[in-house]
Amino acid sequence: MKMKRAILPVLVIVIAIGLTFVLVKSRKVPKPHEMPHLGPLVEVAELVKTSRQVVVSGTGTVQARYEVSITPQVKGRVSELSPQMVAGGIFRKGELLFAIEDVDYQLAIDLSRSNLAQSEYDLLRNENLAEVARNEWQTLNSGSDVEPNPLVVYEPQLKSARAQRNAMQANVKQAELNLQRTRVFAPFNCYVRSEQLGIGQFLNAGSPVATVAGTDQVEIVVPLPLDELTWLQVPRNGVPQEGSLAKVELQSGGQIFHWQGVITRALGEIDPRNRMARVVVTVAEPLSSDRKGTSLLNELLPGMFVEVHLQGEEISDVIAVPRGAVHDNETVWIVGDENRLHIREVDIVRRERDEVLVQSGLDSGEKIVLTSLTGAAEGMLLRPQMQEAGE
Repeated sequence: MKMKRAILPVLVIVIAIGLTFVLVKSRKVPKPHEMPHLGPLVEVAELVKTSRQVVVSGTGTVQARYEVSITPQVKGRVSELSPQMVAGGIFRKGELLFAIEDVDYQLAIDLSRSNLAQSEYDLLRNENLAEVARNEWQTLNSGSDVEPNPLVVYEPQLKSARAQRNAMQANVKQAELNLQRTRVFAPFNCYVRSEQLGIGQFLNAGSPVATVAGTDQVEIVVPLPLDELTWLQVPRNGVPQEGSLAKVELQSGGQIFHWQGVITRALGEIDPRNRMARVVVTVAEPLSSDRKGTSLLNELLPGMFVEVHLQGEEISDVIAVPRGAVHDNETVWIVGDENRLHIREVDIVRRERDEVLVQSGLDSGEKIVLTSLTGAAEGMLLRPQMQEAGE
């Protein structure tokens, strides 16, 4: 019994080996089948000839178009100060900034008017004396051709009296002008950048006390490579010309804010540090209250660093090609008949951030290879696949 149990596993193994041998010997050998070579899979896009407007991009810092120092023309103590006369305060043109005590200047007007009255009296008295003296001379020297001595007929005295009267009139105007200057007004729509003023403070004539910057316009100086200027309209001094339009963008907090501007001029020199030209973009009404939202970012404020997209000339009959599809020596790969690769030289008129614009060497309807290949050669067989829409 024990021997049968020992022989049984061996018998099972021998039977399994035998069945395996029979199955291997009885199987049919597969016939070799050669797979056709279809070439590497590549992504292609169909080319379209169109017109494109050149967009030149740059960056710059916003600065005020006008900025002036407020300097009193007369001296005295500050008697009135606008509540808005603090850093960041907004003023409309002609609004009062501050006033200087005017008592002394009122008295100066009274004194100058008194002196004017005295000079007018002196002039009138000398005119009468001159008339009397001339009549007496003519009576005593009737028929004589001799001219009287100027001193006798009061000619020098009349000239002196008229000069004195004119000087007193000027003094009155000067006194009235000084009185007007005790009240200092905003020279244009502006905001206060800095100030050193307080009620009762004594101000000296000619000493700056505040700095204001205009709010009607701001400027952005945009450095650009010299070859980019060929696509833009930049007004020159003395030449009536409209500058290229500009779109100013600020990205902050996941939002993009836009303003419209225009190129108004170029700075008259090339930056020696980077050999770039600098154009000035002007934006009107940067603090306009018509813009939606109450965020401070809705206002284009001096000091902001922004992107500027300048609208240049329009190029007709060009084809936009992705930069990654352009290879050495300004060549591209085209899928031709029978899915064969053709290496084509092209004429590139402009290179942009993501695309190049091709003027000649390509036609509408051709398919360009977007996939990078190792060892690409003329006539190479490809397996093209059209680029999905939206990529």
